[in-house]
Amino acid sequence: MILFIILTFAAAGLLYLYLIWNFSYWSKRRVPSPKAKVLLGDLPNGILRKENMAYDFERLYNKYKGKTPFVGIIQLRDPRLLILEPELIKDVLVGKFHYFKNNEFADMIDTKLDPLFAKNPFFLKDDEWKEKRAEITPAFTTNRMKALYPLIQDVSARMVKYITIESKKSDPFDARELSAKYTTDVVSNCIFGVDAESFTKENAKIREMGKKLFSSSPWIFIKMILIESFKFLKRFIKIQFTEIEIQQFFVDLMKQALKYRDENNIQREDFLDYIIQLRNKKNISELEMASHTISFFSDGFETSSIAISHALYELGKSKRVQDKLREEIKNNANKNGQISFEKLQEMSYLDQVFHEALRMHPPLVTSSRLCSEDVDLEYDGKKVTVEKGMSVFIPYLSVHYDPENFLEPKNFHPERFDDGAMKDYLDRCVLMPFGGGPRICLGMRFALLQSKAALAAIVGNFEVTVNSKTQDNPLVIDPKEFLNIKTGGLWLDFKPLSEE
Repeated sequence: MILFIILTFAAAGLLYLYLIWNFSYWSKRRVPSPKAKVLLGDLPNGILRKENMAYDFERLYNKYKGKTPFVGIIQLRDPRLLILEPELIKDVLVGKFHYFKNNEFADMIDTKLDPLFAKNPFFLKDDEWKEKRAEITPAFTTNRMKALYPLIQDVSARMVKYITIESKKSDPFDARELSAKYTTDVVSNCIFGVDAESFTKENAKIREMGKKLFSSSPWIFIKMILIESFKFLKRFIKIQFTEIEIQQFFVDLMKQALKYRDENNIQREDFLDYIIQLRNKKNISELEMASHTISFFSDGFETSSIAISHALYELGKSKRVQDKLREEIKNNANKNGQISFEKLQEMSYLDQVFHEALRMHPPLVTSSRLCSEDVDLEYDGKKVTVEKGMSVFIPYLSVHYDPENFLEPKNFHPERFDDGAMKDYLDRCVLMPFGGGPRICLGMRFALLQSKAALAAIVGNFEVTVNSKTQDNPLVIDPKEFLNIKTGGLWLDFKPLSEE
């Protein structure tokens, strides 16, 4: 019994030493750092899911900004570096991109369990990432975007009809669900050439599968925590981000779309057409084709719906901005109320409104880069060596709300981007709605196109106001979500302008 007690205490002591082994890592290197907590590191609320991890980063950012260009932190038990200065962020994303071209998710995904997502450029690294990105990039040319625009307009018209009918009821709209119906229909049309029927059917199949595609599982979170804490468990614990049923659904959807086009000799300049061209030119496998389609679907559906819903929320709060945007919409629409592809690109205030909403509510609140070789980062005479295998964090949300970067950052003020100022903000890496550098969001142009088309259609036809059901005092990011999704939802009311 005594021996058992001794062994138990010894094992507990060894476990404790293992868990705190790196806690002095940053102090030994004379890098400013907070005091880490056992099992929780420096991101305790995010780990316990009491708050979204963005708030842990925000507290660290506000505590150390102006005192140091970087702060050493412990994530569970591993040292990480949090970058605070825009010049260093630009160095990581652009100047020293060669050292930071990968993200840490690449080593988490299992190619056997998640064969479709494993080929998504977001999860790929090194030469494979470069090859696949180069393979997909031509799908987003201006000509192809222009060819897809009529499909987007058709979905926008269906959305306007849906809002008109539903607005006669007393219930408010969940802006994110409305936006997700829209983006689901758009990407389904542009990728598979099918109508997802999100606006006409309850529990439409593609819409439901889209929800499941991004549903967060507590079990996955626990597995990630275990792997991050005990690296040797990578050999035994495998993470499956997407269920086989969901993967098979999208594979079958692609097969049906291909069969229909082949049998009916249909040619349409959309994403599926581009993937068919890839198959003919490079002889890519059916799995690779399906992987590309699900990459297009996931990239075009979730983040865009989050961005659109936040833009509508901010417009609903600001009658001044909404009225000014509506005037621009009216001035650019033809006699049928339609806005051409070219006119949409020229609408500067619409672009400013959308980017200001992205500044205040970036879909991805923070990002990480994995160091592939030892490299020094230096700013204002202070230097730190980032070792191979270490992750560097970039706190997008905190940078976007820094008063040194933006005057009155908590105010929705699209005019801050007047006279070409947006390019300066982007170049200085203080505005990063789509990330930055060579790994900037691949579907950015498509996201901008479908999002601005949605805003133009809604603001051109409805007066938008925020419903009291919205928990916005203040808005809080859901602690259980990876992306910037607000607790309680964004509830809006729409009043048809034709009634005025």
